[in-house]
Amino acid sequence: MKRKQWLKVILFIICASLVVFLASGLLCVANEKDAVGIYGFYKEPKDSLDVVLIGSSAVYTSYYPPLAYEEQGITSYSLSTSTMTAPLYRYAAEIAIERQHPQLLVFETWSFCYENQQDETSLRKFLDALPDQNIRQRAIEDIVPEELRDSFRNPFQKYHSNWDRFGELVQVFRDKIDMNRKGYSVTKNFGTTPFIQPFRNTDEEYHVSENGLYYLQILLDYLKEADIDNVLFIRTPEMSICKPTDSYHQMIDMIREAGFDFLNLNAAAKDMGIDVTHDFYNTTHLNIFGAEKYTRFLADYIVKRYDLKTEHEDAVCREWEECASYNAQILPYVEELTSQNANGFLYTQRDFLH
Repeated sequence: MKRKQWLKVILFIICASLVVFLASGLLCVANEKDAVGIYGFYKEPKDSLDVVLIGSSAVYTSYYPPLAYEEQGITSYSLSTSTMTAPLYRYAAEIAIERQHPQLLVFETWSFCYENQQDETSLRKFLDALPDQNIRQRAIEDIVPEELRDSFRNPFQKYHSNWDRFGELVQVFRDKIDMNRKGYSVTKNFGTTPFIQPFRNTDEEYHVSENGLYYLQILLDYLKEADIDNVLFIRTPEMSICKPTDSYHQMIDMIREAGFDFLNLNAAAKDMGIDVTHDFYNTTHLNIFGAEKYTRFLADYIVKRYDLKTEHEDAVCREWEECASYNAQILPYVEELTSQNANGFLYTQRDFLH
């Protein structure tokens, strides 16, 4: 081939590769909320978070970090995705430790109840959003079922036909640009549905699965090997009556025998002022009214129980002061929407900063 022809071939390969790369970045989104939430975590300055909370949607719908900062001076972030399964906890902890060296790690225990701990959709919500390829690839080899690993290693196989979600994916791209422009996540991965769930009294069991106990032990071993001292496991409030089972007590025993703390915030719901007829948007998730009460209670508990050093560089303080300054706008706005049962799901800066 002549030199000019070779140049055309090389140029075509470069352009095709660039198109695939850009399309992959746009299309490879398992869940819009989780993609934005994890992206926001990586925008936080390194070693700037006092507390990192890990778990499923019960974490990011219950706890509002800017309010915890405004009232207690705690910098925190919910490194959590919806239906996050227990095998992911160990890798989320590693990410939190490597990037932030937090003074306290908080884990929500509901994920240990799932029977299917290797659900593909749940794994993808976290792993396909991770920019850290080293941890991502190790997690794939460790916890993803063998028959799915190739599509996890090369997610474009899974998402190449995602064009029917083009509008949603473009919005994710815009959300990331907006976060870059501002320089940080305004709400630190908080999400909520503005709705008041009518009270439903149902009896359920808080049963921890055998697989959940298995992955709990893996997490506990990792935390001890990493020489992490301050670790708190929590149970968030539920509207339904969940009766504890033997496996639930076994989970608590494992946590405490490993030298870590467990706090049953469901049992403390009355102490924090939770109203089951007003403060949930469904039977397992608090709405904004419940989240404010929960955040105040948990932040106060953390400050009293753990000796956190909350001094930070001026740039970090300015970021958090600005985030907290939006509370006077965000909280009344979402409260009004919730009182009107507006419904919908709020999770991005544009949702809260009307």
